[in-house]
Amino acid sequence: VWDAQEEPTFDVFVTNPPYSADHIDKLMTYITSTKFGTKPWLLLMPNWVHKKDYYENSTTKNQINASYPFYVVPKKRYVYVPPPDFREKKASDVHKKSSPFVSMWYVWGGTSQKNDALMQAFQRSDAVSVCDVARSKSALRDLRRNGSISGGGKSSSKKKKKKTK
Repeated sequence: VWDAQEEPTFDVFVTNPPYSADHIDKLMTYITSTKFGTKPWLLLMPNWVHKKDYYENSTTKNQINASYPFYVVPKKRYVYVPPPDFREKKASDVHKKSSPFVSMWYVWGGTSQKNDALMQAFQRSDAVSVCDVARSKSALRDLRRNGSISGGGKSSSKKKKKKTK
């Protein structure tokens, strides 16, 4: 696709891109370009991507084709299972099914109207029992402060205990 500079016909773009090198930067530039148009996209990426300059420059700060994605944040951290025999055997299985980052979904409906409709559909769905939704980066910050984005699957209803002397 990259080399041919054309993609197959599709209605919705869903991907879990490679996170190494400049893959995410290139992906964000492409899916927010005028060539890509108003197709919806759902990206499963690390929770730190929304803080990167390339992400902001491609989405909310994009002067030509701005997009305002929302975020679907699993309440329990995703576990990634590598293919059989992908990693060499070790005495400990601690790192066998883990990832060094917390993942979340970055979602854009293609237009503001479609984006609002997608978010409303999500909020009415059964998915709200296993995921939180954040309309903006500040809403993500609020989820993190409430304990929803912890990486360990903490419930946002748990409160910290005060230390006593």
